[in-house]
Amino acid sequence: MCSDMKIFKSIFVSVLLLFLLSACSNDSAKESKEIEDKSASENEQTVKKEKKEKTVNGSVKVEPLPTTYQELAELPIGKYYNMDISGENSKEEILKAFSDLPDISGNPSEKELDYFYSELLKRVQQDYEGPENLINRLKFESLGSPENSDSRYQFKDNLNVIFIIDASGSMAQKIDGKEKMTSAKDSILNFVNKLPKDAKVGIRVYGHKGTGSDSDKALSCSSSELIYPISNYNEGEFQAALNKFSPSGWTPIGLALREAKNDLSSFDGANNTNIVYLVSDGIDTCDDQPIEAAKELYSSNITPIINVIGFDVDSKGQNQLKEIAAATDGIYETVTNEGELQEQLKKLNDLTSQ
Repeated sequence: MCSDMKIFKSIFVSVLLLFLLSACSNDSAKESKEIEDKSASENEQTVKKEKKEKTVNGSVKVEPLPTTYQELAELPIGKYYNMDISGENSKEEILKAFSDLPDISGNPSEKELDYFYSELLKRVQQDYEGPENLINRLKFESLGSPENSDSRYQFKDNLNVIFIIDASGSMAQKIDGKEKMTSAKDSILNFVNKLPKDAKVGIRVYGHKGTGSDSDKALSCSSSELIYPISNYNEGEFQAALNKFSPSGWTPIGLALREAKNDLSSFDGANNTNIVYLVSDGIDTCDDQPIEAAKELYSSNITPIINVIGFDVDSKGQNQLKEIAAATDGIYETVTNEGELQEQLKKLNDLTSQ
């Protein structure tokens, strides 16, 4: 495995280096002018290069590199993981994003290569799925199977599904001309219409009060509401509940998870199969310890299955949401539009219909 990772590292660095080099090239006419411009600042470029080399060979400590695919999957998603490399301004953006990396076009040392590779991973690490998420997905897909020894994934007398929905201001952003909040509501409505009649469903929202301004942070970070108590589906009441809120303020994920524990307190895991879906389009912004809150909910006598959906979320948000899912042995999925969100909920529909 270690040998595989060395090969992977060499290929990774070589490919990106070639890409960066190619990004610097232009047609010959343009190149001539650029050479003249560069000559004027040759001394400045030399100083920068020497500074970079000194940084690597000097006091900078190179962090341990991943030696297995599992360690690679555990790394945070990079800021530029989804950088557009085919757009009109892609070359300029690429050069700007990686301009501070050391020059390894000559005969770099092992330390320089390790540093270069480590910095690349920090910036372009993909949403790589490790074995844990795959295992959790397989467990979830075997929900209700008599061969499943984990009681959490066995069907009990009752099935309860609660959605914890992000109603922060960023959910007002549009994808394909449609507000993310509207897409989330329509997807959930489509889901509950296909639930078994004896199943119960609930919706809790968070961040739906105040605004995203600092003056409203306290109000917004204390806002979470069970707008549809866990009960059998009633179309009119459910639609009315969805109409009660719109995208508004901050993102108190930790608060919502703690309140969800109270919502499910009367549905113990011995007699109920409890499924929690957390849907968010960003990181917790209220410093209310969402990972600890998720662990508390997971380890309670409710014994819920907790899955997390990142809806059009950036790398920072993905990293935290993945951590919440990992802390509760749940599944994390990233969706970028309404169709992908509905596809994830369809999988749950297929399982519950069994």
